[in-house]
Formats: sequence, structure tokens, C-alpha cells
Amino acid sequence: MSSTQVIIILFFFTFTGWLIAWGIARFIFWPGKPLKLGFITIWGLVPASKRKAASMAGKIFQGELMAYKGLEAQLTDPVLLQKLRPEIENHVDHFLNEKIKIVFPLLSQFMGEKTISQFKSSLLTEIDELFPVLMKKFSGELKTELKIDKVIEERINALDVDKIKDFVYSAAGKKIFLFKAICSLTGLMAGILMLAILSFLKV
Repeated sequence: MSSTQVIIILFFFTFTGWLIAWGIARFIFWPGKPLKLGFITIWGLVPASKRKAASMAGKIFQGELMAYKGLEAQLTDPVLLQKLRPEIENHVDHFLNEKIKIVFPLLSQFMGEKTISQFKSSLLTEIDELFPVLMKKFSGELKTELKIDKVIEERINALDVDKIKDFVYSAAGKKIFLFKAICSLTGLMAGILMLAILSFLKV
């Protein structure tokens, strides 16, 4: 076998390996819409599976959210109440010093500084006790009413396939190149093996 024939065989096998890798990478996203070729319909893996994948992703996230206890812990954390306390105190002060004169004008006439201070202290104590209970209930209602599965499903379905492709290629471009290189190398090794077999058969 001549050196030219050897080169042609090695090139053919190497190119075939690269072509297979290119085809796999290509058909992940292409074609974006169903393409009918006679009795065969060709559709990219991601576009064809996007709706089903979106539904599955939504259900997974919904399940994770329902099982997640961290939201409840964060909402009922006393530190959160301490951060909100200045705003709460401002509203309480405004109510006791201003609004109560409009809402309860007769009562306000009998309220001095000491009484207002006692009212404020009592209200803030009640808020301290009520806040964790309300936040705990709110977190439970939020998980139930938010319907995160539908939100995620809608947002994934709204994503353009080209944007998904750009994201994948920007995030995994080196891995894709490595995959093509490995397939090419595999093709080259197959070519060398084929040459070895042909040489053995000639002997």
C-alpha cells in the first residue's frame, strides 16, 4: 500500500470522526422547527424537547420549593424583624400622634405622652409576637399560591432556541471542541487499526 493511500485512509477516518461529532453538536439545536423529508421528520433535540423539559423543570422546582424550609426560617428570622422595626416604629408613632386624632378624636383628647408611650410599647410587643406567626403563614401560602412550576414552564417555553444555543456554546464551547477532537482522534485510531488489519491480511 502506497503512502498516498495510507494518508487518504487516515484522513477519511479522521474526517469521519470529526463529521460525526459535528453532526451530533449540530443536531442538538438544528433544525429549530420540524423539517419533513418524505416520511422522516427531523427536529433538533432541544427544540423538540423544550416543552416537555420545561414542564419537568417546573415540577422539579415546585417540589424543591415545597420541601425547602429555608424560606420559612428566613422570613421568621428575628433579624428580619429588627431590620423592619424602625419602619414599623415610624408607622406606629405616626398613627398614635397623628392618625388617632382623626380616627378616634374623642379618645385622643385623653391620651397624654405617658399613655401614648404605653400604647406604643404594647403595640410593638404584639407585633413582635405576631410577626413570626404571620410570616410563617405567609411562607406557606406563598409556596402554595405562587405556582412556581407554571412560571418556570412559561419562561423556559418563551426562551428563543438561538439564545439557548448561544448560552450553551459560550458556556461549553471548549468542551464541545474537545468532544470533536476526541471523535477525530478516535477516527484516526480506527484508521490506524484498519491499516494494521489490512497489512496483516496481506501477510
